[in-house]
Amino acid sequence: MAGIGHKFVERVAHFGPEKALVGIVAEPAEQPNENKLAVVILNTGTIHRVGHHRMYVSMSRKLARTGCTVLRFDFSGLGDSSPHLSDQPLLQSNLADIGTALEWLQTTRGVSRVILVGLCSGADHAILYGFSDPRIVGLVLIDPYIPPTARYFLDYLSRRLRDVRSWRNFRLHKSKLVRRLYEHLSQVLHREGGPQHLVYQGVDARDSLEKAYEASAQAGVKLLVICTGRHHAPRQTYREQFISAFSKVSFGASLHLEFFQDADHTFSSVKSRSELDELVTSWCKTTTFERSTLQLPPTTDIAALWTA
Repeated sequence: MAGIGHKFVERVAHFGPEKALVGIVAEPAEQPNENKLAVVILNTGTIHRVGHHRMYVSMSRKLARTGCTVLRFDFSGLGDSSPHLSDQPLLQSNLADIGTALEWLQTTRGVSRVILVGLCSGADHAILYGFSDPRIVGLVLIDPYIPPTARYFLDYLSRRLRDVRSWRNFRLHKSKLVRRLYEHLSQVLHREGGPQHLVYQGVDARDSLEKAYEASAQAGVKLLVICTGRHHAPRQTYREQFISAFSKVSFGASLHLEFFQDADHTFSSVKSRSELDELVTSWCKTTTFERSTLQLPPTTDIAALWTA
């Protein structure tokens, strides 16, 4: 269907084995996608492909109006997509689904370059897949998993101590401060992600993600990393936390970092979603995407990253 007065069309997409994967493709209604650039938006946790507050619907339509082909689809077993028939672990199944989506775009739309977009666990999937496929030229990572830093703990503690309610609750023996700090420390010690992130059990999350980011930077993949700051128990407390957490990675010019101080994790306000759409669209339009042809070292294999 086409929106009245808007130059884009939306169609249902069925692809993969037995057409089991289901999505919506939005694309320009009149002009062809001459630059052969597509955007693929990934699920967040178990959320349907529309995203929180229908954020992916508005984002895909805005991108389509600017000339991009956009596919938002459900992983196997989520939303309208059928469960995966193989016995693959969930992570490998989801990464395989991304590859299937790219194959469909290349076959049906002639797409040769793709940008992956993901929030939280969607961002985690994007970085773990992105460097391994030469068709991936860009990644938009919204609140990806970021290991806590020393400044993060200091900022969080300072924020809680300034909260008058924390002191009142403390006097009433109801303070959650110590418990929350313990939970954060426990996550670091056990290398686990926060709610809705992939669970990094049995691996060193920082080390594995550093390898993925370094491989992406070496391959010339452009990164737009967007972090939010309005949380009662925030995932990040300052703009540079992402860079500090992955200090060993040589991002160079590949990284564009944005910090939405007043946006919450799900972009619940209309204003924050509008600003997000504008940022992502502008970045996709103005960034030069040129993937390196250099052969990546064998240590960047996905399976190697997740070997305990």
